[in-house]
Amino acid sequence: MMAVYAHAISFVVLCGFTLLYGVVMDHTSITLNHTCSENSSDHSANCSYRGLTSVPRNLSHDLRSFYVSHNNISMLLDKSFVNYKQLKTLDASYNSIYLIENETFHALLLLKVLRLHRNSINVLPISLLEKNVHLSSIILHHNILEGIPHIVGNNLQTTQFAEDGENACGCKNMSRFDLSFNKVGSLEQGDFVALRNCSFDRFNLNNNDIKSLSRAVFTDLQAVHLLINYISLAEFYADSFLGNKAIVKVTIICSGIRSIVPMNTSEMPRDLFPGITKLYLSRNELITIPKYALDGFEKLQLLDISSNRLSSLQNESFCGLKSLVNLDLSANKIKSLPRGSFACAEKLEIINLSRNDIAVLDPRWFDGSHSLSTLAFYQSNIHEIKTIPWNSTNLQTLNLISNKLNSVTKNTFVGLKNLKFLDISMNNPLEISVDAFEETISLKKIIMQNLSKFTMTGSFRNMHQLVFLDMSYLRSRLEITSCGQFSHTSALRTLNLSKTNIKAEDLVQFKSNRSLFSGLVSLYTLKLQHNLFDDFHQVANAFTTLWNLRELDLFECRIQQINSGIFGNLTSLTYLSLAANHIRIIPEKAFQDLQNLRVLKLNSNSITVIEKQLFSRTHSLQNLYLQDNQISTIEPFTLIPQSLKVLIIAKNPFTCTCQLAWFSKWLDKGNTKIDLRNETRCSSTSFKLLRDQTIWSFHPKDYCGVNIYLIVGVSLAIVTVFSLSVLAYQKRWWLNHKLFLLKLAIIGYEEIIENQGPEDYEYQLNLMFREEDEWWTNDCMKPFLQGRMPHLEHVVFGDNDLHPGSFYLNAIYDVIENSYKTVLLLNNESVEDTWFMTKLRMAVEHMNDTKLEKIILIFLEDIDDDHLPYLVRLLLSRNKPYLLWVDDDEDGQELFWAKFEKSMRTNREMNNVIPV
Repeated sequence: MMAVYAHAISFVVLCGFTLLYGVVMDHTSITLNHTCSENSSDHSANCSYRGLTSVPRNLSHDLRSFYVSHNNISMLLDKSFVNYKQLKTLDASYNSIYLIENETFHALLLLKVLRLHRNSINVLPISLLEKNVHLSSIILHHNILEGIPHIVGNNLQTTQFAEDGENACGCKNMSRFDLSFNKVGSLEQGDFVALRNCSFDRFNLNNNDIKSLSRAVFTDLQAVHLLINYISLAEFYADSFLGNKAIVKVTIICSGIRSIVPMNTSEMPRDLFPGITKLYLSRNELITIPKYALDGFEKLQLLDISSNRLSSLQNESFCGLKSLVNLDLSANKIKSLPRGSFACAEKLEIINLSRNDIAVLDPRWFDGSHSLSTLAFYQSNIHEIKTIPWNSTNLQTLNLISNKLNSVTKNTFVGLKNLKFLDISMNNPLEISVDAFEETISLKKIIMQNLSKFTMTGSFRNMHQLVFLDMSYLRSRLEITSCGQFSHTSALRTLNLSKTNIKAEDLVQFKSNRSLFSGLVSLYTLKLQHNLFDDFHQVANAFTTLWNLRELDLFECRIQQINSGIFGNLTSLTYLSLAANHIRIIPEKAFQDLQNLRVLKLNSNSITVIEKQLFSRTHSLQNLYLQDNQISTIEPFTLIPQSLKVLIIAKNPFTCTCQLAWFSKWLDKGNTKIDLRNETRCSSTSFKLLRDQTIWSFHPKDYCGVNIYLIVGVSLAIVTVFSLSVLAYQKRWWLNHKLFLLKLAIIGYEEIIENQGPEDYEYQLNLMFREEDEWWTNDCMKPFLQGRMPHLEHVVFGDNDLHPGSFYLNAIYDVIENSYKTVLLLNNESVEDTWFMTKLRMAVEHMNDTKLEKIILIFLEDIDDDHLPYLVRLLLSRNKPYLLWVDDDEDGQELFWAKFEKSMRTNREMNNVIPV
């Protein structure tokens, strides 16, 4: 309080010293000719940079914003703003103000923002702003204030706010108070009493001369975020925040803190404990954290002690932090930790130990941390992880980027059954064993970028939950031992093999014709940039199994030629990049099956010709990139998708002649956006006046007259069409007959499909087999139905599921008649079985009665024609409803199940009419 009285006395002396000067200047300012600019639309006046020594008073009285910054004003007097009672924003920064009279702002009842920074203010009158009840922001940084000013009043009994502003505290709407870069030397209890009825979002005391914080000094400060950075605070006393529930976030960084002094919580009631949830103490000089260092901070959720000098911790350093979730210890000098270092903080979920000097990582450090879910050890010089079981069973994310790990084996992550994300990028040299991930069965995301070498030996084959895998930027060639690397990795959505130096021959095993990507039935994104695919056209089956693929990136892979069918099965593809390769010609049917393709990048190749029908079936194409190629012309009648929104054709040597006239007209009339227009120019082979001009400078009507060859050709075509039409009319019945026969021979007849679906039948599937063949049903058919056709709930498996109490033949016929599909398993033994052939005959008779192809024959082995019964041969010759099972061939089995799924979709009606 003595500081307050001292400031008041100084203020009185200054007032007396400048009284006469103020009267003279106040009178002068009324008649002063100013050069301020006023804006009537937003009711503002700009008087900045005018060399003013006082505030102009002859401006419009309805100003809302007033700027008098960057002048030579030294005093603000009681009458400086009496004419501007509508002001909401006042900026008087960057002046030489050292004196502000007590009632300077009392007339500004609507004032919200007051900027007084970059002046020479060392004292402010008490109650300077007590009338400004709408004030939300006051900026006082870079002055010479030595204490917390009581500018909103010193009436400690004020708890109510008057609506008219009379006798009201001027801070009820305050959100920001900036006192940084002043001369505040100390903070004492009572400094904030005058502000206790305020509510600040941010209270900034950065860069002052504060050297200590007394006990409960912030009790009366109602601020959400308190900033006290860049001060000289040797010790951090935890009891400085006693009694304050308002401060949620505190930052005290770069303040030279060497130690934390805990408070004695046993001698104080819990209702005085701080309400802080986030505490930032980074970039100080802490060497250790004592036991129960922050005991009493029961609501603290985030603690940042990064970039200090910590070399050790104690088991009880974080005891008392009942709500702590996130702990940042990065950029310290920690080499080792005691066992169970963080067990006291029972809710701790995230620990960041990056950029320390941890040579050997010991899983026992985290014993007792049952809530721990994320651990980060980025760039921590780790050479080894002790092969000790992890007790942090809830750990889900482990970051080991940029260390020096030598090996990862099956024992490295024992105990981490719930680990979902693992990043071991940039660890060299790193050896990864075949069974390295067997203990982490829940892994969903693995990143292993920038390794020196890696050999795929089936490490990911049985990772059923893996969704994301990144092995990009390998420093040597990725070695692949076989093409069965992802046999059962069916959940994988993203695979990144960019810059792994693989070749086209690695994508397909030529002997078995099996793709490296077999088994990746859920893959959405495949990145293969920067690889060595010189022989890309020879791996036609590389992407055959990826029918769910959405994004394929082949950027800069040295591709020279594209096979017509290489993208044939990618019907779900929406993004395809072939940019920065060596492609010269693209086959007309290269993209014919990509009906969902939206983005196609063909830029930076050597393409010379765009085939007319190249985009005939890419009906969804929206973005097409063709820049930086060797295209000289676009042939007339070249199909351009109507869906196209963005087209880039810059940096191509277009020959602007009459052959390109149609394309020039299309560019002018089309709704497609053409990017890089200024770089889309005519080449030296164009008309002379158009050389090196933009293609939009080419107006065909100025250069291209009537084409006599076109007129003659069109006329001849009309005569020919008319003659053929007359001849066709005379022979119309003969032609109709021949065309009908041709249609039947080529495309057959239109299939008629049963209206009823599987749900309309009592049994959706009926399997008939010999008892000796039940193994195939249990080992193959049942797992398939459970995994890929779970909707089939009513299935009859052999004689065991027949209706009890009925005669055998009656029960069989009842199941056949009420089944959507009947499947019979055939082999050499079954065709010799009388009862099995009776079942087959009953099924065929039912099929003839219903005229629906409801039978599927599955051959478990090849049967010689001489050994095949006549009934089976007759059935096969008419409808061919059979499938052949192949053992030890995963691709063949995948095709078998795909055909089976297709056969289960509908029942076609039989057609017994044979055309003559």
